[in-house]
Amino acid sequence: MSSSGYQPYGAPPPPPRRRRPSAWWFVLAVGLMVAGVAVGVTILVLTVKAFTETDATIDADGQPHRVSVETDMERIVWVDDDEPASCAIVDVESGEEVTYTGSPDASYTKDSRGRSWEGDRTFDPGSGDLEVTCDATGGPIQIGPAPEFKDFFGGIALGIFLPFFLGGVGFLMLIVVGVLYATGRPRKEPA
Repeated sequence: MSSSGYQPYGAPPPPPRRRRPSAWWFVLAVGLMVAGVAVGVTILVLTVKAFTETDATIDADGQPHRVSVETDMERIVWVDDDEPASCAIVDVESGEEVTYTGSPDASYTKDSRGRSWEGDRTFDPGSGDLEVTCDATGGPIQIGPAPEFKDFFGGIALGIFLPFFLGGVGFLMLIVVGVLYATGRPRKEPA
């Protein structure tokens, strides 16, 4: 008669437990959660900063003011809600008056320097060297990069999604590593 592994005197011994994971897995899990928060805050701050960025503030005093702006994208004229100004913008290099390309793609408002500003009109900055003259009948204006709704919305969405994704992965990793640590045998056997 041959033995087939049958043990008549009890159940087979349990398989040996896996070794506990290294503590570095906990550090990685917590690091992912912290990175998620840091990335989210950074993206949201940069998105809002880009929205409120201003190239220049021009007083409405009837005098010409020289302004240099970037030429990489359209610019927007921000007017004071309470004191809208009438301004002429001239491209210094060509000597031609800048024509407005239209209204912004959405309604934009911001608060800055104790005033409430509304995005009024957009324009192509041409050479970037501008001369702005505003009638003394209104309030000051600001010129800055024209916000685009899709970029602003995309930045906000990314600033919300990435922290949840990275934090979620880190949290799940923390749970799995915690369970494996609790059910595993010590990495070093006691002496």
